[in-house]
Amino acid sequence: KQWYQRRVRGGEYMVDHIIKISDLDCATLLDDVFEIIWQKNSHLSSRSNHFTLDRKLPEVIFYFCQCFKLAPEAQFFAIELFQEFTRNFLQQNSKIKEKVLSFCSKSTLYILVCVQISSKMSSHYKAIPQKAIVTHLNQITTMKQQKITKRDVILAELEILKTVNYDLNFLLPLDIIDLLLFFVQNWLKENNPQRLQNCTKLKETCLSILQMVYLRQHQILTDFDRGSVQGYCKLLLSVAVICVAVFIVDDDLSEVMAVFMANKCNLDHSELLKLSVCIIENIYKNKNS
Repeated sequence: KQWYQRRVRGGEYMVDHIIKISDLDCATLLDDVFEIIWQKNSHLSSRSNHFTLDRKLPEVIFYFCQCFKLAPEAQFFAIELFQEFTRNFLQQNSKIKEKVLSFCSKSTLYILVCVQISSKMSSHYKAIPQKAIVTHLNQITTMKQQKITKRDVILAELEILKTVNYDLNFLLPLDIIDLLLFFVQNWLKENNPQRLQNCTKLKETCLSILQMVYLRQHQILTDFDRGSVQGYCKLLLSVAVICVAVFIVDDDLSEVMAVFMANKCNLDHSELLKLSVCIIENIYKNKNS
């Protein structure tokens, strides 16, 4: 119910529907929502379901989101939006040299506008104003470069939206994790209630792990793709992040939880274990570096 209510916005009509569904079986509702996510994950192409950008992009976007004090979900949405925009733009203009050069010269502008769009999607009343984007951009550009104006920001936003065909309905790992944690919570209540208290910080731990995964995505994918049969997808990543978080918070639950999550999400247990190990190894590498 809480997961649904956080995502339903609007006027009295929406509020009436929240009141009506409050009498429904919560487990059934979660199963229905998860079924939609599972189908969308299955229909995504292997290319769009992969992280394909290097470490610098997440670092830059995390930095900008921190500057503007945006919510964590805004960080991941901005990365997904910029990745989708870049992929579509290059597919449409790869043979036009001038377009590609123009894209490269405006990359910082495009990144910041993606962050601005993300701020609107996560919390509209905290949306970054165009003036703030212009000020921030002009502070980081060199004296030789042309100053950015509000018109440049508006045109860049329009170009991004057109290029992604106004489709901002991305499948984000954080949203999948958010939903799956309710299944974890319900499972613990029914099967191991004494362990429930140990998992109060599970969401926070998942968020930290997911940020690290975005920063080291290339290395994690390289390690995982060696000998992988099922292949990488966002659902597999989300479940692996939860399994690693459980391992960190309560090691005794990790194996049982991995089996439960693999069965729940129809994933290969060995592939889930392999990706989880890759993430753990990169956590230690990141800690040592």
